[in-house]
Amino acid sequence: MLLSRMYVKYIRRILPTVLSVALAASVGIPVFAATASQLKQEQQNTKNQLNSANSSVNSLEGQQEAVSEDLDAASASLAENIASVQLIENQIADTETKIEAKQKEYDAAEASRQEQYTAMKARIRYMYEKGDTGYVEILMQSSSFSDALNKAQYAEQLYEYDRKMLEKYETTVKEVAQAKSDLEDVKADQETSKDELQSEQDALQAKQNELQTKYSNYDALISKAQAQAATLQAKYEADTAAYNAQAEAEAKAAEEARKKAEAEAAAKAAAAKASSETGTASSSSGSTTATASANANKTYNPPGSLSGSSVVAYASQFVGNPYVYGGTSLTNGADCSGFTMSVYKAFGISLPRTAEAQREAGTAVASLDEAQPGDLICYAGHVALYCGNGTIVHASTARTGIKYGVATYRSIICIRRVIN
Repeated sequence: MLLSRMYVKYIRRILPTVLSVALAASVGIPVFAATASQLKQEQQNTKNQLNSANSSVNSLEGQQEAVSEDLDAASASLAENIASVQLIENQIADTETKIEAKQKEYDAAEASRQEQYTAMKARIRYMYEKGDTGYVEILMQSSSFSDALNKAQYAEQLYEYDRKMLEKYETTVKEVAQAKSDLEDVKADQETSKDELQSEQDALQAKQNELQTKYSNYDALISKAQAQAATLQAKYEADTAAYNAQAEAEAKAAEEARKKAEAEAAAKAAAAKASSETGTASSSSGSTTATASANANKTYNPPGSLSGSSVVAYASQFVGNPYVYGGTSLTNGADCSGFTMSVYKAFGISLPRTAEAQREAGTAVASLDEAQPGDLICYAGHVALYCGNGTIVHASTARTGIKYGVATYRSIICIRRVIN
C-alpha cells in the first residue's frame, strides 16, 4: 500500500513534464535539458537514499551479528555455571555423607570410651567398698611371696590397662570430632560457593534474556530497513525509466528540429534553383553555392568563457550545417573529428585531427554517469560532444549533417575530458 501511494504521488509529479515533452516532440519544438536534468537529479537522489538504506541494512545485520556472538558467549557461560552448580551440589552431598559417617564413628568411639570409663569406675567402686587394697593387704592375703608378687603385678597391669584404654578412646574421640569439624568447614565453603554460583547464574540468565530480546528486536529493525530498501529500489527503477524516456524524447525533439532546419534549407535551395537562369549543372552548383552562402551569412554567437556548458552552447549553433568528409568548417562542412576540433579551437584548445587520436586527448572519464557537458564521447571511428542528460551533438553523416543524438546510440569506447 505504501509503495502504491508513493508511485501515485511520483506519477502525479512527473506527468506534466512527460506530457510537455510528448507535446513538444509532436510539434518539433526542441526540449531543453532542464527537464531531463531534473529527472536525472531525482534518480541520483533516490540512488543515494537506496545506498543509505542498504548501508543501514548491512549495519543492522552487523550489529545483530555482534549481539548474536554476545548471546552465544552468555549462553556458554550460563551452561558452564549450571554445570558448576551441579558439580558443587554433588560435592556437598558427598561431604554430607562423610560427615554422617564421621558422626557414627564419633558416636561409636564415645560409646567405647564411656563403656571403658564405666568399667573402670566399677572396679574402683568395688575396691573402695572392700576397703584399702594396698600391697600390704595383698601380701598378707597371699599364700606365698610368689602369689603376692603375682597379685601385685596383676593390680598394676589392670591400672595400666585402664589408663591406656582411656587415653586411646579419648584420643580417638578428639580425632573423630576434629575430622567431623573439618568436614563441616568444607561443607560450609561448598555451600557458600554454591550460593555465589547461583547468584552469578541469575545474573547470566538475566543477561541472556536481555540479549535474546535485543536480538529479536533487530529482526524487526532489519525487516523494516529491508522493506525501505525494496521500496527505494522500485522507485530508483521507476526514476531510471522516466529519465530514459525523457532523454529519448529530448533526442527525438532535437532530431525533429534538425529535420525542420534541413527542410527549410532545402526549400531555400529549391527557390534559388527555380530562380536560376543557368542550366542544370549551373543550377546544381548555384544551389550548393546558395546553401553555403546561407550558412556563411548565418549569424553565430562567439564562444563564451571556457566551460563545458559554453562549449556545448557554441557547438549547438551549428546543428543543421552539412557533414563533409575531411572538412573542418563549422559552417560549410566538417566531419566528426573536424567538428569537435574546430569547436574546441574556437576556445583556444588544440585537439588532434582524427577521431582515433582524440581518444587520447585530455583525461579519462569512468562512465557515462560521470560524464559532463563538453566531454568527448568516443566510438569506433567516430567522436561526438556530450551535451548532458544522455545526449550528444556531432557531425553525423553526409545525409544528416551536424545534429543532436542519444549518446548510447552506438557502443561507447571511451570518454575523455578536455576541460579540467
